[in-house]
Amino acid sequence: MQESKKEQRGVIRFLAAEGVGGCEMHRRMKAVYGNCNLCRSSVVEWRKRFNEVRDLLEDDARPRQAYRVITPEIIVEVNALVLDNRRIIKDEIRRLLGISAGTTHTIMHQHLNF
Repeated sequence: MQESKKEQRGVIRFLAAEGVGGCEMHRRMKAVYGNCNLCRSSVVEWRKRFNEVRDLLEDDARPRQAYRVITPEIIVEVNALVLDNRRIIKDEIRRLLGISAGTTHTIMHQHLNF
């Protein structure tokens, strides 16, 4: 999937250098790539980027949410909360410990086997 996107971005760069418009690019690419084609707004956006002298086919890095490691201490805290109150829900555990819903789920199902 990622290689197909890079390939299509290469086509967009080539057609942008020839001065082809965004809608025309999308029409041509849809004929070649079919349903695997980038959407029209993506084609227009990438054309704009390449017209602004962009060389790379990769997308710009995006800021990511901070990753919190599952530590033995957090596992012990989740276990204590569950043993203290068997009817506690995941959302309450998440809120009390300040961890994500995914982290809570992973701890409960993969580490504690609840």
